[in-house]
Amino acid sequence: MSNADAESVMDDPFWSVVRRRHPDLDIVILPPEPATAGESGLPLRAPEPFAGLETSEADDSWARLVGHGMPVPASRWIPGPTRDSVRHTVTLTLDGVSRTAGIGHLREAGDLLTSDGWQVFIPPTGMPRVTADRPGELGAESLLFGYAPETGRLFLRLTSTGLTVGTSRARELIGSAS
Repeated sequence: MSNADAESVMDDPFWSVVRRRHPDLDIVILPPEPATAGESGLPLRAPEPFAGLETSEADDSWARLVGHGMPVPASRWIPGPTRDSVRHTVTLTLDGVSRTAGIGHLREAGDLLTSDGWQVFIPPTGMPRVTADRPGELGAESLLFGYAPETGRLFLRLTSTGLTVGTSRARELIGSAS
């Protein structure tokens, strides 16, 4: 330990006590290593058919949880759990839903999602919503189903598990969403 390092340790309220009680120890403080999202190691898959399946899954979930209305769809690609993967999100929204109907759909959603294999959480405060997830091949698939009482908007967002597409293709897909 250099003289400057020894002085900084002796000036520190915590480390000075450690050094005084354990003079035989050399203290080395390293910064945490940055987390890197490595490669998934999974085979590459085509994003277009996958996006179609996820859109169909979101539509089916809407039919089970709501069963009425023509929701407005929006979809996009977002970063996946590894640098060579992406996730696909589909958001369905329906405006003009009464408070009674919106809250009623949310109350029924927990049991319906649980029976479909989702792990469900219903937050006790904040905007009325149900969150759910289930394991996937590369990270978890998640679902957010909620109701905004102020606007009468019912919404469902399905976010896929990671899809391995390769690093350059992942950048293209994420960039094309903006």
